[in-house]
Amino acid sequence: MLAGLAHAVRVWADGAGGLGVFAIAVLDSSLLALPNATDALVMYLSVQRPALWWYYAAMAVAGLIVGSWPLYALARRGGQAYLKRRSSPWLTRAVAWYERSAFAALAVPAFAPPPMPLKPSVLLAGATAYAPWKVVAALVVGRGTRHLLEAGLAATFREQAVATFERHGTAIGVGTAVATALACLVVLAWSRRHSPA
Repeated sequence: MLAGLAHAVRVWADGAGGLGVFAIAVLDSSLLALPNATDALVMYLSVQRPALWWYYAAMAVAGLIVGSWPLYALARRGGQAYLKRRSSPWLTRAVAWYERSAFAALAVPAFAPPPMPLKPSVLLAGATAYAPWKVVAALVVGRGTRHLLEAGLAATFREQAVATFERHGTAIGVGTAVATALACLVVLAWSRRHSPA
């Protein structure tokens, strides 16, 4: 039964191609939680059609942006009023910190694999009225880097890359996410130090 299901999924993925990647990414970032489904599909298709690896990565990022947009818009409409009603010194400091670090707060979870969630960061971006183009830029940097790495490795090393991802994907993702977060903190500290008073 499981073998038949796996075969059916492969047949669907082969037929759906980039549009299937886009659809799964939209669902995962909006209505549903489909951990690693988009990553697995991007890698599978990149192994099958190595010349299109960049296309599958781009479709996954496009799906993420489209799927995240309703969450951002909803939080932007109601979140600011909620924050004003619940105003307190602690909340004011927390929001100020988020506004200073919003790009990294979006890019890092966009890059990191599950279980690190991205939806709360998107909701906070809307609630704090973080600029839409900056939200898109952070998602492109974070998730674009992740999917380009996955797709490029899958296209280059084929089945070996997929097997390595299945065995060590979480450890690799967490380690890289930590390195990315540290790099973002270094850039943030440097920009504050060299910004005009």
